[in-house]
Amino acid sequence: MENKFLKLTNTVYKLLEFFPDSDPLKIRAKDKALSILEQMSLINETSGWASFQKEKIKSQVLEDIDTLLGYLWIGKSQGWLNSFNCLIVSNEYEKMKGEVRPVMAPIIELTKKLPGIEEPIKEGDSVSFDITGRKAKILEYLKYHEKAQVMDLMTVLPDITKRTIRRDLDELLKLNKIVRSGEFNQVFYKINN
Repeated sequence: MENKFLKLTNTVYKLLEFFPDSDPLKIRAKDKALSILEQMSLINETSGWASFQKEKIKSQVLEDIDTLLGYLWIGKSQGWLNSFNCLIVSNEYEKMKGEVRPVMAPIIELTKKLPGIEEPIKEGDSVSFDITGRKAKILEYLKYHEKAQVMDLMTVLPDITKRTIRRDLDELLKLNKIVRSGEFNQVFYKINN
């Protein structure tokens, strides 16, 4: 398993040779690839009390993969990388993301064992949550404006980071309240009819 991650990291390093030496993205991308390799090793090797940190590491590795894929996309859009090579590496990192269990899994496992729950919650079951606060503001904005990007929502939620807004949007997507359309920097969100 670890050998696969090492090969993928080596492939990324080879691809990054096509970035200009003076471009800071080259160094940042190498750092992210190495960080992902280290984090995946920790996820696969930790047990006992150290395994409590796994969920934090998993969350970080998912974020780092998205960042690295963004760097590679920039390289592709600049003409430094071949679309085919970029697609292959992107697909491998997406598979890696699939291997990292969702952060909510331990909570679901705990809920299965709680007294008073006759039917256990299974992975894949839809669980409804009340939508309040930031998510309600996002839905309200989308109701009055047909579509929005993250930057538009930052005007409604000025004290909230992009990362938190994206996390809220991902949760609304999972709840099937909104839909996403477009790619890369042209992503829009709409109310799901």
